Amino acid sequence: MKKIDHTLFIHMLKTKGITQKAFSEYAKIPYDTVTGWKKKGTVPAYAMVIARDMAYRINLDEEAQKKLQRRYKRNRFRVVSLQPEEEKRIEAAFWGTNYTAGEIIEKVKNGDEKFVKRFYNNLPDSLCRKALSAEVKRDA
Repeated sequence: MKKIDHTLFIHMLKTKGITQKAFSEYAKIPYDTVTGWKKKGTVPAYAMVIARDMAYRINLDEEAQKKLQRRYKRNRFRVVSLQPEEEKRIEAAFWGTNYTAGEIIEKVKNGDEKFVKRFYNNLPDSLCRKALSAEVKRDA
């Protein structure tokens, strides 16, 4: 069976933000075994495979959390009197920022220069007037 240098294994865990304790729990390997690899100076090759898998899954979990937060954020603002298509058009004018139409309208009403300029440059006048007269409600 192939062995990996222990320092390489520890370096990989540290760069991925994984502790030896967390690794042992994830891999279902006794913690004493994981810490005992230091004395041997080598780590079984399967440990690196498990560590890479763990790092990959942690990254997936973080991405899923971000998506859930965006969905939650989207549900926090309601814009009264705007159609869903109009809200999407406003959000499209701020493509890549992940702001909701309600947040954008609030920032424009508050005079945030960055938003005001983009708002008026990228949306038709009729939609600008309608959006600014719309009431933005925050959900609790």
